[in-house]
Amino acid sequence: MDKINNLRTKPVDANLEHFNISPEKTSDTDLGFPEEVRDYRYRSTDFRNIWYYLGLLFSMLLDSFKGRYPLPKKTTILLIFAFLYLISPVDIIPDVFPLIGLVDDVAVLVFSLNFIRDDLENYRAWKNYSN
Repeated sequence: MDKINNLRTKPVDANLEHFNISPEKTSDTDLGFPEEVRDYRYRSTDFRNIWYYLGLLFSMLLDSFKGRYPLPKKTTILLIFAFLYLISPVDIIPDVFPLIGLVDDVAVLVFSLNFIRDDLENYRAWKNYSN
């Protein structure tokens, strides 16, 4: 009981100079993020463009098989692994479950399209230039 009574209390505002509180700042999290990341409407993957990118991917593969467009190696490797995962019976979430089993397949598809988006944009620019 003696130790409890010997506690010295500090005034509440004694350590405020260590926190650098500024009224102009709304929070500490808005320091290092660009505006488009802080914007709640910003999305890294726009799901409406997935069909467009899939069509562009098939067109790029068709031109690659015909020998008109050289397919980048990272795109080739990623597409092979994504295709093997999609047709493989071994999944993270088994396809036996009606809708939940397709979630990991769609995630792999979206990830691979997002990863090769720059190559697809380069192909689109090449296709518009060559036509």
